[in-house]
Amino acid sequence: MKPLACIRTLGVLLAAIGALPAMDCDAAAQVVSGPAPTFALDLANECASEAPPTLPAWRISARLDRALWPVRLTCTGDGPAKVLRVEVRPGDAFDPNPTGLSTERVEIQPRRELVRFDQPIWYAFRFRLREPWVDVQNRTVIHQIKQSIEPAKETDHGGPCPPANPFFKIEAGYRNKVSSAAFVVKVRGTNNCTDGKSGATICGPWPLKLGEWHRINVALTPSQARSDLRVWLDGRSCEAYRGPLGYLDHGRRSADGKPTIDTQPRFGIYRDTLDAVQAIDFADIAFWHAEPVGHPAWSVIGRTASP
Repeated sequence: MKPLACIRTLGVLLAAIGALPAMDCDAAAQVVSGPAPTFALDLANECASEAPPTLPAWRISARLDRALWPVRLTCTGDGPAKVLRVEVRPGDAFDPNPTGLSTERVEIQPRRELVRFDQPIWYAFRFRLREPWVDVQNRTVIHQIKQSIEPAKETDHGGPCPPANPFFKIEAGYRNKVSSAAFVVKVRGTNNCTDGKSGATICGPWPLKLGEWHRINVALTPSQARSDLRVWLDGRSCEAYRGPLGYLDHGRRSADGKPTIDTQPRFGIYRDTLDAVQAIDFADIAFWHAEPVGHPAWSVIGRTASP
């Protein structure tokens, strides 16, 4: 490979899956097979200095005090192996939630509209739960996507609908049956916003190892008719989901009347209030709008199929 081509290839690689140790051009060409991501968490730039990451391409939890951003979202690790650490403490972005359990959160979500109804998308990320991780039964969401309710239809505005639940979420802490760290995937699709259901479990609970990296792969075509959702944890496949996602009756819609996903993929910790500190590391968050066959982030599952 010519030197300039090698430099370009390495640039794509670093932006796509995070910085890697130095390698020769032939090795770089082999690693970067497959399409480049549409969007990725750029830790190579965000963690290049000693200053806290600014994350200009990402939204941060609206209720979180801005003064806390530099200490709740930090870079950690040495050299090119930097990762994003997200920490939540009691009271962070506190929501009293009079109709349910009070909550706390520290999350990031892309400013770009990446996930749309009836359009396929593939994405992957790695996460690591930091020790100590409190050993109690408590809902702890580390990833979610949501179609919210139209404001006028929410109970706060005199409508019939309680606040929306995510149509796809991954939990690393579970309210029922399992304590400590467990991987659980839930989905929600309904034509009745008042049905009171919080979602159906399609995967887990599977135990997670504290302090060790886990990889998530997602192939998703969200639909209010027949979705195609497949999720893998460290190459182990969840059961595929083929039903509706979102709110068919009073979910948010665009100006032309089409259902819209207003809460793009969030990464971090969203939990029922808890008198404990929790932290999670993220790396290699990347999204594709073309099937990422051959990309190293997808090698763990062997192959992908079009959603």
